[in-house]
This record gives sequence, C-alpha cells and structure tokens, in this order.
Amino acid sequence: MRFQFARGQQEEFIKTFLKQERVSLTTAARFLSVGKTTLKRWLKEEVTLPETAFHTICVKMPDLRIYKKQIIKILPDNWGQIQGGRSRVIQIKNINEYLSSVRAAKNKKRLVAAQITKRKLKFSSQLLNNLIEDHVDLEALLATCLLTDGSLTRDGNSYRIGYYTKDQALRKFVKSLLFELSAFVPSEILTKKSVYAIRVSDYRLAQQLLRLSPSYKKTARNHQTIKSYLKERQPSLAFLKEADEKTMTWCIRLAFSAEGSISISQSNTIELNFACYHPKLAKEWLEIFKNYGLEGHIGREKKSWSGIDGVRVYSLASLKNFVGLGGFLPGVVVSNKSKRYKGLEKNEVLNKAVRARSFPVSRKHGAESLVGASD
Repeated sequence: MRFQFARGQQEEFIKTFLKQERVSLTTAARFLSVGKTTLKRWLKEEVTLPETAFHTICVKMPDLRIYKKQIIKILPDNWGQIQGGRSRVIQIKNINEYLSSVRAAKNKKRLVAAQITKRKLKFSSQLLNNLIEDHVDLEALLATCLLTDGSLTRDGNSYRIGYYTKDQALRKFVKSLLFELSAFVPSEILTKKSVYAIRVSDYRLAQQLLRLSPSYKKTARNHQTIKSYLKERQPSLAFLKEADEKTMTWCIRLAFSAEGSISISQSNTIELNFACYHPKLAKEWLEIFKNYGLEGHIGREKKSWSGIDGVRVYSLASLKNFVGLGGFLPGVVVSNKSKRYKGLEKNEVLNKAVRARSFPVSRKHGAESLVGASD
C-alpha cells in the first residue's frame, strides 16, 4: 500500500526524520533500502510514500507516528507518478505502436525546444551564405565532409552525425552547415587531443544523407576483420555524378581541405596528395579529380589496412588547375604534421609552390610535406 499525505506533509515527515537522526540522504536511502533518487522524489512529493517506508521510519522514531493523521488516502501498490501507469501498459495490445507514439511525442517536444533555441542563436558563416545564394547543394557538401573526416552512426532510434577537426576554418564551416541543414542545434566538444567534435542527432537529415551514400563507415571497427567489413554496405561518391559544376568544385575543395597535402621531392617534383585508405572511395576520387584536370594515380602503402594511402596528383599543370578551382577552403591552415610550415594558410603555400615551382628543401631530410592534411 502507499500513503497519500496532505500537501506538504510528506516532505515535512521525511525532513523531520533526516534532521532528528542527523543523517544524509545517502545514509537515509541506505537505511530505507531504496535509491537516493527515490528518496529525493519522496521529498519532492513527486510520488506517494510506501507503507513499508513509513513504518520503518516510525519504528526508528515512534514520535513521528503523529504524521499518520496527515494521511488522506491509502492507495494500491501500483499507484505511481502517472495514474495507473503499470496497468495502462498491460492493457496495450500493440506495444511497438505505443512505444513508437511515445517516441514521436518526445521527438516533437525536442524539436519544438530546438526551434526556440535556434531562433535565439545567431550562428552563420559568410561562406555558407554565399553558397546558398549560388544554389550549391549543401547536402552533397555535408556528405563529402562525412566521407573525409566525419561519421554517421546509429544512435538508438536515431542517427548521430559527427565531424572531427583541429582546423578552425573547417570547424566553423561544418558547424554552420549542420546548423543550417539540421532541425536541431549541433553540439561541440573539445577532446583531450585538441580535436573539435561537432555532433548532432537527427533522423530526418541522416535519412537524406543515406540516400546519397549507403554508408559512411570508411574502415573496419575494432575486433572486426577486413573481410567481414568489405561485405557490408560500402560508402560511395556516386551521388556526385548528378552534381552541378559549382557543387562538384566545392566538394573537391572541401575534400582536399580536410585530407590534402602538398609535398616536393629532392628532384623538385611537386605532388598534391589526398589521403584516403578506402579502395572504392580512392578510385572514385581519382576519377573525379581527372575530370577536373587533376591527373594522378593511387598511392601504395603496405602499412595501411587496404594497402593504399590515397590519390597522388602530380605535375605542375594539375596544381595550377586546382588553384583555378579555388584551392583549399579559405582560412584552412597547415597542421602540426609539417614542422616547417605549420600555421601557414594552405592556399598561401599552394600559390607560392605553383609560382616558384618549388620550395627550398633540405636534402638531409628528403621530401618535405608543405601542407599537411588538416586534423
């Protein structure tokens, strides 16, 4: 049985017990064989007090039996915060349909709260505004970001969309892109490795992205064999075949901004390298690059899980063509992977390399990576 007290009396009863016994909530909860959260809910009168708890306290402190006069109703054990909650569930014929309706109601509430928050926030990017005016396909840009330094994973009954970078320009752009495309406000945390993790859970947006690429998983997970991974649905750039020239150009620039680097050998050979270890994606990127005047080949790397390390675009003509496309995303800088050029804007280094054809390189150290891929 459960006791319903007059308003405020249940709280007073428990507080009197805590004060006279001089015990903490944790100690009192242990004494009553309940969790601390349950005891807090009794204090707030969110739920009625069980008969056993009342008698346990009164045995310890007989003077508190006087509060029995404040009991106005005796209720059955299954009486909770929501009237007839357990009985209601038993009566439901289609539990999946019921749970689906509950999730829909919760999601609607979350959506309304997000819309209110987004109206209060003023988060925009001039670059993004220009892309919207030029009618560039923003979903294709986001898909490209996820297929380089991002992810799309199942998150309960929804999907989590994430992007990870150390570069401030990419951070600002992707955050504004998610803010524009998602109904919800993206979150951002700075990890211990100084990587910005930008995430949002959005089922609707995830479904639209999955229509572009069947998967965004680019490598096998821990304890998964490569053979079993390759049997799964694989990521694809096929959606870019239908993209217009403006969208395609920006997708190439975004991809290189995240995974691109420039290197020069001792023989003054310049390469524009694009890191990609997924065999199918690497071949698709190579085909796309060639269509835009960036001639290259698949680079081999025995240490990678796939045996490749991405696409190597060679010749000065190809670098000039990349400059003609616009180069890297404005503001993207060289990462700490390049000891000599870290912190410089990638476009600045790219333009100097094209104009001078080469940078001074120490023959002692061999090839120098001029523009490291963004972290």
